[in-house]
Amino acid sequence: MPSDIEICNIALSRVAVTQPIASFTEHSKLAELCRTFYAQLREQVLQDFPWPFAGAHVALADVGSPAPGWRFRYRYPANCLFIRGIVSPSWRNAPTSDAEIPFQVGYDAGGRVIHTDQADASVRYTFKVEDPTHFAPLFVDALAWRLAMELALPVSSKPEYRAFCEQEYQKALTVAEGAAFRESQDGPEPESEFVAVRS
Repeated sequence: MPSDIEICNIALSRVAVTQPIASFTEHSKLAELCRTFYAQLREQVLQDFPWPFAGAHVALADVGSPAPGWRFRYRYPANCLFIRGIVSPSWRNAPTSDAEIPFQVGYDAGGRVIHTDQADASVRYTFKVEDPTHFAPLFVDALAWRLAMELALPVSSKPEYRAFCEQEYQKALTVAEGAAFRESQDGPEPESEFVAVRS
């Protein structure tokens, strides 16, 4: 996989910059701009799509004392960047939109918490990935386009470059969605204990 600097240089090339940077610390306007935008945009692109390489599914730790209006309060996962949804421990697949479990993120003295009515809740989430050797190729492409969007005006002063990069970024997310769909296969959900007891 390309390094962070190589991803920046891909982005620069997409806005017609022919002079690559060698590091984030070199004394140049281009390096300063890449250093300013890169980490923030990497996290934003991770949040914009449920990238399989950055996905996790874990049981939540109940910390008790639920907030008014909620039945449970759980500790927010330490490495979580963005919550995709709360799920029942018996669910293998992500719930459909009509079966999504309500939740709300809050704070207490120990940090972030998750309020929900789901007992024994699990969470699907995206975690923060900083090492570019773990990036999927489609993520690299999307990140380079997203970075090019921010670099377009400072380095080229051409609004049409930014608009083009934004279109290409959306296309990259669409391609990633198709690839993620092809790389997984949902099966039927396990029968719930309630249904099993009734039958």
